[in-house]
Amino acid sequence: MTFKKKRDILTLSMLIGAGLTLLTASFSAFADFARKCETVQGEVLRLHVLANSDSAEDQQLKYLLRDFIIADTEKSFAEALTLGEALKSAEVNLPEIEENAKAFITAQGYNYDVNVSLETMYFTTRVYENITMPAGDYAALRVLIGSGEGQNWWCVVFPPLCLPAVTGRQEPYFTPEASEIIETGGKIEVKFKVYEWWKRIFN
Repeated sequence: MTFKKKRDILTLSMLIGAGLTLLTASFSAFADFARKCETVQGEVLRLHVLANSDSAEDQQLKYLLRDFIIADTEKSFAEALTLGEALKSAEVNLPEIEENAKAFITAQGYNYDVNVSLETMYFTTRVYENITMPAGDYAALRVLIGSGEGQNWWCVVFPPLCLPAVTGRQEPYFTPEASEIIETGGKIEVKFKVYEWWKRIFN
C-alpha cells in the first residue's frame, strides 16, 4: 500500500471518527432535551374544553363555560403545591365541577349535556402566552359540551397559569429544569419540532 493510500485511509478514518463523535454528542444533547420536556409533562394539569360545534354561538358558550370553570376551581387548584395534589383535588371535586358546569350551561339557555373527566391526553407543542408546552401526554381536565365537535380551548390549571387572580403566588411554578424548557420555547423551536416528531413515532 502506497503512502498516499495510507494517508487517505487515515484521513477518512479521522473524518468518520469526528462524524460519529458529533453524532453521539448531538444525540446526547437531544436525549437531555427530551428528558426535560418529559419533566414538564409530569408537573402540569391542563384544562381542555371542547365546544358543541364551530358555530359562533357555541364557540362563545365555550369561552363562557371556560371562564366559569376557571373561577369555580380557582381556590382548589391554587392551593395545590404538586401535580399529585392538583389531581387529587380534581378527582374529589369532579362530580361537583360537572354538576356546576351543567347548571351554568342550563342557566345560559342551552340544553347541552356536559361531561367532565380526568384523562391522560396527547397534545402537540402548544404556546400559551409566554410559555411553550412541549408535545406529549399530559393529565387533563377534559370538558365536553354537547357533541364536542367544535374547536377546543386549552390552558394550564396547575400550575395556575390561566388563573389571573393567583399571579402573585410566591412559590415557583415549575422546577428549574421545566422552567428552562417552557420559558425558552421560542428560541428552540426546531428542537420542539424534532421532539414532537419523535414523540409521534414512539407513541
